[in-house]
Amino acid sequence: MMKTLWSRTSAAALVAILAASPVCAETSPAPMLTLAEAKSVAARAERAAAEKKVDVAIVIVNREGRVILSERMDGVSFVNLALAEKKAVTTAATGVPTSILEKATDGGKPSFLSVPEISVIGGAVPLLRGERVIGGIGISGGTTEDDEKIATAGAGS
Repeated sequence: MMKTLWSRTSAAALVAILAASPVCAETSPAPMLTLAEAKSVAARAERAAAEKKVDVAIVIVNREGRVILSERMDGVSFVNLALAEKKAVTTAATGVPTSILEKATDGGKPSFLSVPEISVIGGAVPLLRGERVIGGIGISGGTTEDDEKIATAGAGS
């Protein structure tokens, strides 16, 4: 009984906090990555992968790290798909290419490794509209250099 009461009380408090937060009161909506845009990004990445003759997994997420589009080319493992998603989420959250995080970690700054559910492996770049991050594209299947070049091509950078 006490556990149920605590859960209801906690849930009510959380709802009240969220309702009063400035995020909910925002008047101008943040730019959003559309499905059509995600499809265009994926198509550019696919073309770049085909030019390099590298089969990859491609995952595109919105700024919250939620998957908008996910695909893997023929013969690509589900493991690559999972890694591409982690890369995409990481770049959307940090706003920097994952190769920068990889270099920082390799350079003796392993603090990023303490964050659960992120990837410090190169192969993802943020998707920007102006200066604002609207999502991320993660690629997995080639070398980290190839993955990042494919992601960059997908982003149109």
